[in-house]
Amino acid sequence: MTAITDHLARLAPASRDKGRLPVGNTASGAEISLPYLLARGRHDGPVLWVTATVHGDEVNGTLAALEFIRTLDLDRMRGACIVIPTANPLAFDARTKTAPQDGLDIDQQFPGAAQGLTTQRVAARLFDDVARIGDCLISLHTLTAHFEALPYGVYKLHPDAPVAEGLLLRHLSFYDPSVVCLMPTVKAAGELPGNISGAIDYQFQALGKPAFMVELGAGSRIEWPYVHQGVIGLRRSAIELGMFDGTGDDADGWSRPAPGGRIRKVLKRRHITADRGGLFRAACTPGDILPAGQALGVITDIFGDIVDTVTFAEPVLVIAARRDPVVATGDRIGFVATAWEERQLPGA
Repeated sequence: MTAITDHLARLAPASRDKGRLPVGNTASGAEISLPYLLARGRHDGPVLWVTATVHGDEVNGTLAALEFIRTLDLDRMRGACIVIPTANPLAFDARTKTAPQDGLDIDQQFPGAAQGLTTQRVAARLFDDVARIGDCLISLHTLTAHFEALPYGVYKLHPDAPVAEGLLLRHLSFYDPSVVCLMPTVKAAGELPGNISGAIDYQFQALGKPAFMVELGAGSRIEWPYVHQGVIGLRRSAIELGMFDGTGDDADGWSRPAPGGRIRKVLKRRHITADRGGLFRAACTPGDILPAGQALGVITDIFGDIVDTVTFAEPVLVIAARRDPVVATGDRIGFVATAWEERQLPGA
């Protein structure tokens, strides 16, 4: 048994506890460890994993995960919930996306390497427990602090895993996303470079279990409406998994989600980068659909003169727009969908 599996087995029904998964130590001797929280229901049932702050500056998910597990009615609950409030503690402490020890993106390192670099060891320690116990994994993220964005969903499809796309889309609909995006796991236009198949949700899917990502706004600051939106989505996912009967006030996410519904699925998306350095000023907000020729924004030089107006030859849907005005050539200034569809989800 792993540490969390053993801890959960010893936990009394309808109770909570917390602990740490040790990984190693820093040069000064401080412990490197993964904090976790456990909640065990009165009755047996599925096990839900929630991971947050996989990237150290993406804090909205941490607050949503903590509020979710804190408010679970354990006398009514079936199964258990495991929350990792920060899956990247060294990056979290440094307030950066990646750990300063090696600069690796931990969400490209799963299932990890027990004898590898620091970040790879953290990934291996976490995934060893995730892989052994768990029926669904929800990975909470945000965009970087440079952007404004509405909450949206991201999912991957493992070619060798029997996880239906419809199941993932239904779960993602519970979070009221502005859009949902299918992320290719091979290099594709519009995706940032890296080992996308090393993401924790993709590796969890390889075990034949559902897993997906929710982006709750932007990083390095708390956005309470998006935190609350995440909490409601997590409650709906728990009901869908059979952990609760789904009675109560739907406004707080405790009623069973209605079957069907509509979702906006992105078919193609890409990052927009600056051709000219200077000061970027957005002319739109996330969620806007820009007709061909309408400006995403303008870039002025340091004297205030417009040196570039960013437009498109086709309509685009704005997923995120840059809020930090200071840009160099090549910096990201927007994230847009160039093709999308309104998807009607099937009823129950």
